[in-house]
Amino acid sequence: MPERQVGYYVHHHGAGHGVRAAQIAQALRVPVTLIGSQLPGELPPGVRHLQLPGDTAAGMQVERFDVLHYAPLAVDGLRERMAMLARWLAEHWPCVLVVDVSVEVALLARLCAVPVVYVRQHGLRDDAAHRLAYESASALLAPYPAPMEAPDTPRWLRDKTTYSGWLSRFAGAPCATPRTGQVLIITGQGGTGLSVALIEAIARQCPDWHLRIAGGLAPGAALPNLQWLGRVTNPQAHMVNAEVVVGSASDSLVGEAASLGCRYIAVAEHRPFDEQRRQARRLNELGVAIGLEQGWPAAHQWPALLEAARSLDPRHWQGWADVSAAARAARLIEATLAMACSRRAGRVPGTD
Repeated sequence: MPERQVGYYVHHHGAGHGVRAAQIAQALRVPVTLIGSQLPGELPPGVRHLQLPGDTAAGMQVERFDVLHYAPLAVDGLRERMAMLARWLAEHWPCVLVVDVSVEVALLARLCAVPVVYVRQHGLRDDAAHRLAYESASALLAPYPAPMEAPDTPRWLRDKTTYSGWLSRFAGAPCATPRTGQVLIITGQGGTGLSVALIEAIARQCPDWHLRIAGGLAPGAALPNLQWLGRVTNPQAHMVNAEVVVGSASDSLVGEAASLGCRYIAVAEHRPFDEQRRQARRLNELGVAIGLEQGWPAAHQWPALLEAARSLDPRHWQGWADVSAAARAARLIEATLAMACSRRAGRVPGTD
């Protein structure tokens, strides 16, 4: 039998999908190919890649369907990338495709008779398209701890899901040793409602705090308690030194803050399906971080928010981003692949 393979589709919006994919790929014990149009710059040794063209075109029109999220017509890049995916699936069978995330890619794989491990995200995802993806997938992977599951999640969906715990680059690293009065604000790559003007106003409202800003925002005013760090590829050292860390309510940043034992303020950025709003709400409900569902508060609210963050006990959530998370996800993928390979071609269930 040909060598078993894992394909891993990586969505291009935000850096978290690629970071997560690289961690899981490193833990897999079978050959793996990361597939996407915006893959991590550095891949673990032995991990292959398939670079896809973009899926947009000037002037395109996206029709809305109950069971599809994204299916524009006459987009050359979309047609080419789906053909490349189908070709990879045909050439690398027996295989499994991990999809993080795309309903359409998951359905393509299933229609090619390839099992799918679909990566779940937070948010209200009870629409027909998500339900079809969840039902047709062979397995579901939640890259977060089970306590973070929304209380209204249907039982069938919970039962089909394996919870890996937060996948953090910094899992197992030494705990934070914060410096009193230090605040680190991180802006990610998925888009933010934070502005330079608001940061400057927060700094003026909080003269007893020293603010350090990591991310792509252009530097603003040179205030005594404000430092612009620019883009920081690895923010670990800055995070462990901060008394309070502020960032989005994305899985990647939340997981990294948890693994380092940070006192974290999770600000919900605008994302489809209220993804970050619902994660921020759950963090608040569990009392492990301060979750802000309505986006970035006005400057005058920050003195009280920072003081409230000081009372958080990071021990309540640090164990949720453990060193076994990537391995736990990898074992699910391998088990799904093994199950697919064990099925005899042409067998009709219940006939033997």
